[in-house]
Amino acid sequence: MKKIRLLVSLFLLAILLTGCKETGTKEENLEKNSDYYIYYLDNKETQVVREAYEPTGTTMEEQIEEYSDALRQKKPSELTSKKALPDYVTMTPSMDVENEQLTLSFDSNYLNLRGASEVLCRAAIVKTFCQIEGIQYVQFLVDGQPLNNSYELPIGFMQEEDFIDNTGGEVKYEQNATVILYFADASGKKLMDTRVKIKYDGTIPLEQLVLNQLIKGPNSIEGVNPNAILQTVPEKTELNKVTVKDGVCYVDFSSDFLKGVEGVSANATIYSVVNTLTEISEVSKVQFTISGAPVVSFGDGIQLDAPFERNLDIVTKSE
Repeated sequence: MKKIRLLVSLFLLAILLTGCKETGTKEENLEKNSDYYIYYLDNKETQVVREAYEPTGTTMEEQIEEYSDALRQKKPSELTSKKALPDYVTMTPSMDVENEQLTLSFDSNYLNLRGASEVLCRAAIVKTFCQIEGIQYVQFLVDGQPLNNSYELPIGFMQEEDFIDNTGGEVKYEQNATVILYFADASGKKLMDTRVKIKYDGTIPLEQLVLNQLIKGPNSIEGVNPNAILQTVPEKTELNKVTVKDGVCYVDFSSDFLKGVEGVSANATIYSVVNTLTEISEVSKVQFTISGAPVVSFGDGIQLDAPFERNLDIVTKSE
């Protein structure tokens, strides 16, 4: 009887130990247990992905060089992923790290990266280097000059925390950008420039972000006096589409735009949109359409069938 009990106990122990074994492939287990990664892009360039990596270097300088080589040369094991840094871009890291700040120098080819692709590339690089002990901030220089945002302002040093991971593994970069919006003054005939801080991640065109804020109106902006600044675009207006080509921003609104805002001139409404959009460096003119079709006139006979240029004569500077 004791022998039978012993055999049963050994059998149960074997089952228990088998159940405690790690499941999954070697790569999956390495991914779960790893503290270090190389960050890549998926082939569609819609998100940042990562693969486990074990650095061999022990000093900061060795790991900077090692991660730099990996970002430039190491291909991902998954066919659905690709290197974040294109082969045509040259990247040179500085070994002089002060105050936990790493500077990466790129040649002018980096400027060929645009929109979400550029933001995700930047996210992958920053997240890779910020794993190194002693590095918390990364700055990008292009041809010796700080990388600028759409407002031609330096992006500056970035942290890993600037790039947000959601549950699907997608990475977005959010930065605070100060934009200039034009709302009507109390008379409804002139415009006032209003500086607004928005979160900008590069995956949504900046033109779309500022137009959406115009539609929301000044009441949605903290610290703005609603008696001094008036809504210029009807709240029910929908932004159907916005694109930029050869310096012209093509804006398509729903028909609600034509209703205007009570107490605000049609001229103020038009140039609130035009002046706001031409604050963006890529935009020099604005062409309107309504529900996909051109409209000959708006309000008191303003012709909408040709592009509008910036008009600062209608602007009263805010105090």
